[in-house]
Amino acid sequence: MRKLYFIAEIGQNHQGSLEIAKQMVDSLVGSGVHAIKTAKRDIDTCLTEEQKKMPYTGPNSFGKTYYEHRKALELSHDDFRELKFYIEGKGFDFISSFTDLKSFYFLRDLRVERIKIASSRVTDENLLKHVDLNHKGIIYMSSGMSNLDDVDRMVSILGKNEKYLLQCTSVYPCADRLLNLRVLKTYQKYFKNRVDGFGFSGHHAGVAPDILAYFMGAHVIERHYTLNRAWKGSDHAASLGIDGIKKIIKYIEQCKEALGDSEKYILPQELKTIEKLRGDL
Repeated sequence: MRKLYFIAEIGQNHQGSLEIAKQMVDSLVGSGVHAIKTAKRDIDTCLTEEQKKMPYTGPNSFGKTYYEHRKALELSHDDFRELKFYIEGKGFDFISSFTDLKSFYFLRDLRVERIKIASSRVTDENLLKHVDLNHKGIIYMSSGMSNLDDVDRMVSILGKNEKYLLQCTSVYPCADRLLNLRVLKTYQKYFKNRVDGFGFSGHHAGVAPDILAYFMGAHVIERHYTLNRAWKGSDHAASLGIDGIKKIIKYIEQCKEALGDSEKYILPQELKTIEKLRGDL
């Protein structure tokens, strides 16, 4: 059984604030988390003109239009660089996803070793080909909003890189009945010699599915993280607080200890109990 690799996804839950992002990083020190992930977007590139002009005035809005909203949540290049070095300085691996070529090359120039293909980019063959040619590090591949053919094409394009395939359902928050964890077994059979490992990226409320996913072969577990699930923003409700993160890591370790081995024998610790409870035999 492979060692757990836990990714805390802070995404845009920092509300566009480097200070809050650093507070999130600090809160994860000592939690057992191995990596912290965020996302990079070039808002001018990754939104259509129609999307940019679309009114966005709901309770989770940070601007009058969708462009203003997305722009408000995006860290500047300087802040993003500082956050990367801050995360690494605290002992975590740094991971980032991206939505466009400009953002990918920004990450490459920043020497980001670990990147993630977001579910929204699974079918973006042009972007995937650029990644295959220009990224020499580790790739985590999410697979929401995709069928097996889509995933197979992505894996084929990213042929030479060290890569990990994550089952994901792109619903925020996601009901347990939609997580479809049995797909992990399909992936393990279908992509057995084509990827370096498997994982689970969840947007559900609880922690039990993550534990189940690990024991189904998902040694990479990614969960969204927030300092406050009641904060404004659509992603906070699909995120875990620090207690949830710690529970997943703790419970997986407890379950691993409880497994033991496959042989049935009398344990040395049972000898006193035998003397007490079978003394009449």
